Amino acid sequence: MRLKNALKITTTGLVCLLVVSCAKNNVKTTYEDVASGLSKPSTVLIYNFPVNLQAVQQSSSPISRLKRTIESESDTTAKTQLSKEVADALAAELMKKIAALGLNPKRADESLSLTPGTIGITGQITNIDEGNSIRRNVIGFGAGQSSLDATVSVLAPSSLGNKELIGFDAHADSGEKPGAVVLGPVGAAAGAGTAATVGVNAAKGAANIYKSASAHQAEDMADKITTELAKYFSKQGWISPDLAK
Repeated sequence: MRLKNALKITTTGLVCLLVVSCAKNNVKTTYEDVASGLSKPSTVLIYNFPVNLQAVQQSSSPISRLKRTIESESDTTAKTQLSKEVADALAAELMKKIAALGLNPKRADESLSLTPGTIGITGQITNIDEGNSIRRNVIGFGAGQSSLDATVSVLAPSSLGNKELIGFDAHADSGEKPGAVVLGPVGAAAGAGTAATVGVNAAKGAANIYKSASAHQAEDMADKITTELAKYFSKQGWISPDLAK
């Protein structure tokens, strides 16, 4: 009986540890024009988020390094591909989330200017760190952690040029959950759950199969950004308050 209770307590503790140390995903408002006085936009332009390649850290796991060597990829090529995937994932997910709010999103590049009746979502990805997937999954507790950071601005045209309506600093990382070394059989069970989750996500959107951890974090980041945008859009009377809950 004591052994059974001990196992129960240990398992419960590990589950709690997994919950409290899960991936972090934060969006902090840096500026807000509460009374914009604008009508509901006819189109929401979602611009490509540029990435400074100096702010990109590729996966440092031996498998990833070996893959890059076999494929004879230069650091610049690999970082460019990673940056494009992450930026595309962020923009594509913002497209879906903004459409779900009942607005009309449209992908745009820098050549497309804002016109009266439109607003634009733009920004910059300031950090992409793929970490080390082996250390992350085996050791855990922050070892090999991957992370993603971005600045986000919502702009509207004015007589003096584009003005900012609301701005965010966004962050996402893989968290500090325990790895397989600590969890043992419990870790294996958690891994199975993760695999099931991946399967469900693949079924929901088979077209969005990303290679990098950062691209998946970009999707989660877009979800959090849209949550904050929905609150702002609701204040402006552009969407129903029910969509901002």
